[in-house]
Formats: sequence, structure tokens, C-alpha cells
Amino acid sequence: MKKIYSRLIITLVFIISTSAIVNGQAALLVLIFGDKIATEKFHLSIDAGINISSMPGLKTGKSNTGLYFGLGTFIKINDKWALTPEFKPISTRGAKSVLPLRDYSAALTNINYDFVLNYIDVPVIAQYKLNKKVFIGAGPQLSFLTSAKQVSTGTIPLGSKVDIEEKMNENFKPVYFSVPLEIGYSLSDFRKGKGMDIKFRYNIGASEMINANKYGSTTGTTFQLFLSFPFVK
Repeated sequence: MKKIYSRLIITLVFIISTSAIVNGQAALLVLIFGDKIATEKFHLSIDAGINISSMPGLKTGKSNTGLYFGLGTFIKINDKWALTPEFKPISTRGAKSVLPLRDYSAALTNINYDFVLNYIDVPVIAQYKLNKKVFIGAGPQLSFLTSAKQVSTGTIPLGSKVDIEEKMNENFKPVYFSVPLEIGYSLSDFRKGKGMDIKFRYNIGASEMINANKYGSTTGTTFQLFLSFPFVK
């Protein structure tokens, strides 16, 4: 229960700090792309929140919490349907307390091993409005691995704690496919009428994440909670 509370606190702090700089970032996007992107039928958004990921299928492992940040677009099809392609260059996944790809038990005691995986996510979500406030969505997502590392934390014979971080890109698939399922709530009066969306996604892994077949197999799952700040006229 304490871990759940800690994650909620981290989420709130990150979202609050992010919302303070969103208006400036959105204004910069408008200066770059022009006013034509800022309409009700087509506009950009800044999205920020957290991933809570896990790697089910492995012999051991606990969930990992990471950042989720990037750019969204909104393409209105009609009063009910919209398409929302996105580009998320910061999407951290992984798992804690896993079995190691490289074992340091001969040199360290009280060892813990974590996987930290960073991806660029490119989801394309078909969104459907249930009413003025609530919407649901689903679609395919491709994720491109930018970095993978094993973090080994343990104690050396002299008693000091050490962290060993090693790149493990070759042990993980460079491209990962998943299917996000989304539910969201729109606060249309927030930010002087420009609005804000609260989104929750359950990301179902649909392809193998690991290259090292002898180690194990997992398609991964990720819960995502984030805020979307649209820039519209």
C-alpha cells in the first residue's frame, strides 16, 4: 500500500510541475507551425504523465515506474469520432527485482537487479466520444527501443553499496508492438477554455520484448496515466 501511495504522490508532483510549463511549450509550437494547426478539427497537444510497467512471464519481477512525455495530435472525423496519432520520445518501461542477464553474485552480496528500458512510442488511437466529457479509444502502437540497461545494486566486501549500470540493448528487441486501450475525461473549461484531458491507458503487449531466448519470454504490459494539454483557438 505504501508503494501505491508513493507512486500517486510522484504522479501528482510530476503532473503539477509539467502543467506549469505547458503553456509556454504550446506557444512555441504555434510559433513554429503557425496558427493553422490550432483549430477544433486539427490541433496539437503536449502530453505528460507516468508509465507503470511490468514484464509478466519472467520468473521474477516487480513493476517499474517511469516518465511518459511527448506530442499528440487531434484529427476530428465527426462529432463522435477522432483520430489521435502521437509521438512520445520519452516512455520508460522495465521491471524491478528481476533475474540478471549478467550475474554479479560472485562479487556482491544483497544484490538487486532492475531492467530500465526507454522507448519512443508512436500510437495511433481511434477515439470515440461517449458524451461531452468521457471518451474511449484503442489502436496500434509501435515502440522503438532507444536504450536498455541492467542496474545491479549490491554490497561490496568492504560494506559499501554500489550501483552497476550496463547497456543491454542487444538483449532486447529493437521494435515492440502493443495495443493501447484508453479511457479519458475532458475538462473543457480548464486553461481559459483551451481544456485539458485526463487519460488512462492499459497497454497490452503483442510482441516479444526480449532477444535472449534462454533468459525468458515476455510481451510486457503498461498502465499509463497522463494529462493532455491541447492547443486550440
